[in-house]
Amino acid sequence: MTLETLELIEELLIYYLGVQVIFSILVFLLGSIMLDIYEAGVYEQPKNVFQKTFTFVINALFGIGPYLNKKFIKYPFFKRKFFMLISIVIQLFASVIVYYIVKALLRAIFL
Repeated sequence: MTLETLELIEELLIYYLGVQVIFSILVFLLGSIMLDIYEAGVYEQPKNVFQKTFTFVINALFGIGPYLNKKFIKYPFFKRKFFMLISIVIQLFASVIVYYIVKALLRAIFL
């Protein structure tokens, strides 16, 4: 594996983790606006392969923010926003840690 391929894999990982964090921030800031857009692309009870695949892709790309919001929906508004903020900060730090671990593993294995 060449250095360019490793850098491409690392950039894709940055993109993926970044999209998760940014969508969580958007759910935190815009709330139901972003959740309505998210829920428009997700089938609640997917019936065929296309619906199952599409739902899986949407959940894989944008799933953490709406998932956390569903977990915190039972709390009052300000408490829910506080928990979302704390979880976004934790998610940001976890994303950085995951990135550096995967980067080190890739470079140790292939270089």
